[in-house]
Amino acid sequence: MDDLLRLLPPIRRARGNRLYAADGRRYLDLWLDDGRGMLGDGDRHARTFAANAADKGLTRPYPGLYDKRFERAIRETWPGFVALRLFSSEERALAAAAGIVGSANAGSAGSSVVVARPFAPVPDDVEVAIPRLPCPRPFSPFCVMARSEDLFAGEPGDLVPAQSLVAAARGLASLQTAIREGYGEALWSRFDRRLAEFFDRCGPYLSPKPFPGGLEAFFKAALEGGALVSPRPDAPSVIPPDFDDGELAKLAKALAKGAGD
Repeated sequence: MDDLLRLLPPIRRARGNRLYAADGRRYLDLWLDDGRGMLGDGDRHARTFAANAADKGLTRPYPGLYDKRFERAIRETWPGFVALRLFSSEERALAAAAGIVGSANAGSAGSSVVVARPFAPVPDDVEVAIPRLPCPRPFSPFCVMARSEDLFAGEPGDLVPAQSLVAAARGLASLQTAIREGYGEALWSRFDRRLAEFFDRCGPYLSPKPFPGGLEAFFKAALEGGALVSPRPDAPSVIPPDFDDGELAKLAKALAKGAGD
């Protein structure tokens, strides 16, 4: 599904929400690893907390002191979900969520596994969701949340390293800091002024409008314009916390050229 990412030249460094390629080109990252990097440079706090946890040896899947802190951070971000299970891998989490959704106990849980993203409303009839955490992928835990503890009957989940819980809880706290510092509608609407012709927006999330040649052509045109957009039709691009009008103007120009080819 991420084959389009192979069109990106080799990246030698990522700093905040900008990517620096080995050939000298710079890209504004609007993919942000499917939203895991939506904090931009703010995710340095999660990395620091992860490093500190590693120094304490909290890299092994044992019971720890940090589970409740992480659960509290999840409930504060998604208050409708009161139950949580942690898993040792993404595959385990997806399988567990699919099993819950498909079981008779799930009631109105629906027919698919839903990804819950910060700032995006989750429909009331969705009973089970996988949160997309603002935390670097190497440290982010795999978890499933539900609106009722009963939905997890017979599913205890797994023990996971406390390092990932510490990092993700810090990421969620940093998200609240980003909001206080202006990551919100006023910033996001600046993006519209340059690029509303090419994207539909819901909060910070972007979906490409119909484009000649489809997603692949849109993706390539965005690269020409110095931006990395979502390579997936089922996942949004994300407005980062830091961008300038010159970057947006360059992207708009490239997309206009691509639409006219």
